[in-house]
Formats: sequence, C-alpha cells, structure tokens
Amino acid sequence: MTNQAILCEVALAKLLPMHLFLTDQGRILSIGPTLSKLLPMLSNGLHGVLANARAGQKPEPLEAIRKAVDKQTRLFLRVQQSADLVLRGHGVRVAPDRMLVNLGFGIGLHHAVRIADLDDADFAPSELAMELLFLQEANRGVLTELSRFNQQLASAREVALLEAQTDPLTALGNRRALETVLARALRSDLKQRPFALMHMDLDHFKQVNDRLGHKAGDDLLQAVGQVLRNHIRREDVAARIGGDEFVMVLRGMTCQTALAHLADRIICVIQDLSPPELGDLGVSASMGIIIWTHVKEETPMGLLELADAALYQSKRTGRGRATFWT
Repeated sequence: MTNQAILCEVALAKLLPMHLFLTDQGRILSIGPTLSKLLPMLSNGLHGVLANARAGQKPEPLEAIRKAVDKQTRLFLRVQQSADLVLRGHGVRVAPDRMLVNLGFGIGLHHAVRIADLDDADFAPSELAMELLFLQEANRGVLTELSRFNQQLASAREVALLEAQTDPLTALGNRRALETVLARALRSDLKQRPFALMHMDLDHFKQVNDRLGHKAGDDLLQAVGQVLRNHIRREDVAARIGGDEFVMVLRGMTCQTALAHLADRIICVIQDLSPPELGDLGVSASMGIIIWTHVKEETPMGLLELADAALYQSKRTGRGRATFWT
C-alpha cells in the first residue's frame, strides 16, 4: 500500500476524524474534522493548544508525540483551553519525517461532546463513542431517578416519623416523642445539660366535655397547646401525653424561681381560657415540676412518676398551682 493511499485526506477524514498528520518539525499537514471542530486553532500549530499530559515530563507536545511514535507508547495530550480534558492516542511514522497520530477522548468523552457540541456525525462509523455516551446518559438518567426516589423516600420517612410522634389534636409531641426526648436527655454518655420537667394536668376538664360537649373540649385542648408553644423556647419540648395531660421538657433550666414564674404565667393564661359557663368549676391547671441535674441514674418513666407525684401534691393542696418535687 502506498503512502498516497494511506494519506488520502478523504479516507483520513472518514476513517480517522480525530487524526493529526504532521512533520517532525511540527508543521501540520492534516487535521481530522472532529479534532478541528474541537480545537479550531490547531491548524496554526501545536503550541498553546496542546501540551504533554504525562506527569513529570516536559509539556512540549511535539516532543511527546515524537517519543510516543518512535517508542510505540501511548500518547497523552492535555487541551490547554480545557485543563481537565486529556486526549489519548497512538501514532505511526508514514515517512521518515512524517507522523500520523490518531487521538480519542477516553473518559473525557462527555466533557468533549459538551464543549465542542459533537454529535454522531463527528465519529467514525466503527466508533463506539456515541453509543457509550448514550449509555452514560441513560445511566445518569437512571441514577438521577434513583436519587430523586431516595430523596422522596427519605422525606416520606421523615413525615411518617413526625406524624408518629405528633399529637394530631394539638400538634404538640405525643408520649412517644416525649419518651424519645427524655431517653436522650438522660443519657450520661452524651454529657447532657440539666433540665426541668413540668407535668401539667387540667383541673375540672371533664366538666367541659360533660356540659359543653367534646367539640368544646377539643377546642380548649388546642388552645392550651398554643399557650405552651407560646411560653417555651425553640429548644424546649412540649407534649400531650393523653387526655388533658401535658409535659414540658425545658433544657438547661435549673432556677427554681424562674420556673415558678413560668408556671404561674401558664396557669394564669389557662385560667383565662376557661369557658364562663362552668362557673365555680372553671378550668385551671395544676403542675408538678422536677429539676434534674443527673445526680443519679433515672429512666424516663421513673422521672415522669416523680413529676406526677409533685403534680398530685398540687391537686391535693388546692389545684391551680405548681409544686416542686424534692
């Protein structure tokens, strides 16, 4: 086969759209149409367009090409205008002073297609580049859908967990949420801060349901829930643990005077919510308060029992008041 047949520009363009035909002195004789589309300035010479991408070697591209051709090793050339794009290839001598190099994209295919707007016509008929690119796009699409599905699943789990720990009537936490909070607050290995626990029960609440109906009772419980939200901090937790019983966990609060003032404010506001139709049997609130400083091991249930004992002391001594457990 003659050199003329090998170097027929039509054949080169058709079969090797990423070829580079040049002399040993660096003069460009022919550039494949796809390579020209990617690097339009290459027709002016290698300098400033391509560089040797092998680590620890001089960046001079012509020297790298000659070495790869003569030693029959792989060639790596970095595109200067896009530092993360490296062309890979090999070359042969077709004359004593002329070299034919065929380049490809390797794992940089997707990036090259994007920056040069390449399509199927820019690759040789036997080239699998576009098929691989389509496969990559399909794979990316599947991964995107899986990621979105996982995000939706995670969101659904968060919503389900929140609903499982929320009292549907007052939108406060429920008993499960309270037990979770207390279990964490009592863990000694986490070096948790001291906290106060307020156990509150509504006095004469049964009269509301009996005289005014359950709708009035539900409305009152919702109003009490809003009162508690208004009086605690963002870092605190309020929960309705059943019927007309509420519990608040106040992180870092150990001052008995401050806690007594807070309890009095809540009790006063709840008394103002009492329906006037109840007369002397108006709704009030009784509280039991415990300040926990991790002086000994305790369980959430044991702590609630202590606060409950203080609560019933408030009821025995007249209701509408707060008692500290000692």
